[in-house]
Amino acid sequence: MASGVFGIPISVETLRATGEYNEPISQNDVADYAMKMINAGGKDIDAQNFVDKLKERYGDGISAKCLIYNATGTTLSFVTYKDWHGHIYDTPYPSHIQNGQWGAFLHVHPTFIAGSSSAVVYRSKVPSGGSSCDWLFSWGIPYIGDNGVYTEIREEGHFPKHWDYIYNNKVEKASRSSTDSRYGYVSWTEIGEGTTVNVRGVFQLPYY
Repeated sequence: MASGVFGIPISVETLRATGEYNEPISQNDVADYAMKMINAGGKDIDAQNFVDKLKERYGDGISAKCLIYNATGTTLSFVTYKDWHGHIYDTPYPSHIQNGQWGAFLHVHPTFIAGSSSAVVYRSKVPSGGSSCDWLFSWGIPYIGDNGVYTEIREEGHFPKHWDYIYNNKVEKASRSSTDSRYGYVSWTEIGEGTTVNVRGVFQLPYY
């Protein structure tokens, strides 16, 4: 399994083996089962332990222990990132997070007096088919001030054209939780208090 990714992927074959879903098994079905299994097999604990150990190796200083869960019914693929303050530590952003998996990484402050503030973008197929959309997961842990997190779902390629606006008008003014919905997907994110905190994001396809 790739570094920073935890859990066995949940697919159509996974659901077929349970006998709990009627054919044809849809993307909604696969996403629904992924949410039901968000903590199955201790994969959430494995992801948490991974970022905790990264933090131990890094040492003191402002740090974002980032955890992403994919319950979209499809694969999340890494697109790009933007560092306003700080950088990722030791391991890369997970390149692919499959349905039912946690992705984990540590983002740390730079050497000078500043916090951790960054954004990462993942891409997934639109449920209706024929195109893709991008998911923004961003956070700010300032040297002085309150922590915040911000999320958006937009069309493919949207975010790099708007980094300044996102930082100045969204991340800098963000609260400790943020949600968004578009293309049938829902994103929710949250951040804790303090200088070393968990930053969690869940990208899901609701089941109706």
